[in-house]
Amino acid sequence: MPDMVSNSFLGWVTDANLKIIFSSIIIFFLITAVAVGVDYLIRKTIIYALNRKLHFSKLKLLQLIEEHHVLDSLALLVFGLVFVFGSFLLVEGNKALTLSIANFTLKAANLFNLYILTVSLNRFISALHEYYQSTSERDDKSSWHSYIKIISFFSWLGVAILAIAYIYGQPPASILTGLGALSAIILLIFRDTFLGIVASIQANATSMVRIGDSIIIKKYDVEGIVEEISIHSVRIRNFDNSVTTLPTYTLTTEAVQNMEYVTYSEGKRFKQAIAIAPDSVKFINNKLIDTIANKYSDFYGNLDADATDLAQVTNLSLLRMLIQYILQNHPYLNQSYTNIAKINATASDGVAIEITGYTFETSSREHEEIKASIIGLSYAMLAEFELRAREIIL
Repeated sequence: MPDMVSNSFLGWVTDANLKIIFSSIIIFFLITAVAVGVDYLIRKTIIYALNRKLHFSKLKLLQLIEEHHVLDSLALLVFGLVFVFGSFLLVEGNKALTLSIANFTLKAANLFNLYILTVSLNRFISALHEYYQSTSERDDKSSWHSYIKIISFFSWLGVAILAIAYIYGQPPASILTGLGALSAIILLIFRDTFLGIVASIQANATSMVRIGDSIIIKKYDVEGIVEEISIHSVRIRNFDNSVTTLPTYTLTTEAVQNMEYVTYSEGKRFKQAIAIAPDSVKFINNKLIDTIANKYSDFYGNLDADATDLAQVTNLSLLRMLIQYILQNHPYLNQSYTNIAKINATASDGVAIEITGYTFETSSREHEEIKASIIGLSYAMLAEFELRAREIIL
């Protein structure tokens, strides 16, 4: 074929090798024109008809295959196949130059087809993933987003190994053996990637963190919603609307507090300690008893007889009992949990009343309102019990 082209169009070229090169270029453009034409015809006829059937199909999966352009990418295989068969037209006898050009064209066409197959496979997997997302009722469906990223990564890694093996004419096993000698360098360069892959698998397998979860990472002062988990990084939108991006392996190497589980629970805990000045603690007197009996009659009526013994009860103990009574009778606290007020003596703060409660409301705003009302009331009662606060301990 090159000789026929050179004799017809390149009679003015005297050098034999230049004739082969120029004729190969002409044949290459002819093959390209044929490939473009065939690709255009197939897209406008077969692919167009199939996409219409998929688009109007009653099956959601078939519709998603059309939306993800799976058939459109597969159609490009025809383009590559034309070059595969066209490469044989570049061969003229046993001439080394024509064989080299034909071999180069054949390898390039096969690598192109391998690339197209990988793209089509990833698009099909994405369609399956979206179908699963839209039909599954499982709570962990968002975690499959990371699995898709991992599958995509390994598919491209496999294609890269196959491509290198094909270019050098070696079996893939030999390429992997050669890479083994460079494993230390590869691990050093792609350390975060490999750690991220392991972290993604671990996080998804255990449902540790999922897209949409509200998390807190105190080490990095992060508190927000997980927007994306990839094999490289995790993106978190903080509650102040700023965005924090951290390596994915942070999810497994650092302490991560996942608040999403609180949302699905029946109670969200709050804990606060009110530090009391030790010199303000004293035994209760009749004046304080009268104040409690008049202002907190329900509480006073439920006191045991021994509890009103002035020789045994301090104003601190009585305030603790009142707060405990409020917690046990609060309409917005879940009584199936342990709502408790206790006295905690520490060397640094002297003495403190530690309040622990569980609200029915798990959303941040309602939870904080209930917490604030209880803590605020507790502080307001200090003066009535002739106590002084030292500081707030969070």
